[in-house]
Parts: sequence; C-alpha cells; structure tokens
Amino acid sequence: METKTYHHGNLQEALMEEGIAMIHEEGAAQFSLRKLAKRVGVSPTACYNHYKNVEDLQKSMRQYVTDRFCNALKQVVEMNIPNPREGTLRLGMAYVSFFASNPHYFSYIFDSGEYHIHLTDTDMNGDYEPFNIFKNYSLKCMKACGIPESHYRDNLIVMWGTVHGLAAMANMKAVSFDGDWAQLTATILKSKLIIQ
Repeated sequence: METKTYHHGNLQEALMEEGIAMIHEEGAAQFSLRKLAKRVGVSPTACYNHYKNVEDLQKSMRQYVTDRFCNALKQVVEMNIPNPREGTLRLGMAYVSFFASNPHYFSYIFDSGEYHIHLTDTDMNGDYEPFNIFKNYSLKCMKACGIPESHYRDNLIVMWGTVHGLAAMANMKAVSFDGDWAQLTATILKSKLIIQ
C-alpha cells in the first residue's frame, strides 16, 4: 500500500479518488477510513470531518464516479451532432475512453451491485443514469435512421454490449493493448456495428 502525503487542495476529492483506487487494489473488505487516512497522509479525524463512516464515503464515491461518467457522455450529447451515426460513434468512444482513462472506476461501479440493467422481451432498462444517457441517445439515433422500433432492443444490446465489453477489456489485467482504446472503439463501431 502506497502512502501519499496530502498537500492542500480538495481533500474530499482526494479521499474519494484514493478510496476508489484503494478498493480497486485491495478489495472492499480491506477498506477503512483509517487505512485511507494513512494512504492520503492525513489524520483519521480529517476523514471523519467529511464522512461519518465508510458507507457515507462509498455513497459519495459512487456519486462522484457517476457524475464524472455522466459528464463525459453528456459532452457528446450536447454537441448536437447532426449525423446520428457519427453521434453514436462518438458516444461509444466517450464511454470506452472514460473507463480506459479511469480503470479503477469500472470495477468500483459495476462490481458494487448498486446498479442494475434489466432485459425484457422488448426492452432494456437500467437504473444507472449514465446507462440511460447512452440508451436515450442511441434510441434517438436509431429513430433518426429510420430503424423499426421492433429492432431497438436488440440493437441497443449490441451497441451497449460492445462499448461496455471494450471498457471491461480495457480494465482487465490479462488484456493488454498498445493502441488507443477510443480509436479501437471507432474502428469496431464503424466497420461492424454502426446503425445501418
């Protein structure tokens, strides 16, 4: 475990970032505010000044990652890209890039069991805000491309499964890639999946 010395700045953000990294490296069972304080280089009291307990900190960490992920996806949505295929491509690239750049976030969010995606015979729903941003934008693009509604669910499964799978691969210790994950995503989506 690496101990860092904290020097002025945003202690709450430092605690969240280091807490997520610590859980990624050591697992949630080993996580405590005292260990985190030592790692960050502050007293345990400094942690308790911001968070009443581990659960409070973890709730803040989940919201922190969710907000950052939402912002990454919303940047694409707010570009108002006129070509729906290009918009879908950019959204997929943003999804994968976010987790390739922040590998400790992926397992923290998706291994937590806090969020769920539910498939039915006709739809795919989730209670995780970034998933819903991805879903709603993808549905808008499919509609703009004239794709029949009866194909929406299956297309969405393939689109989300591809970008989520690439994001997962970017975070696997057994997978290495010397290139740019965003470019790989673009190549795959352009050649194999972009809405026809």
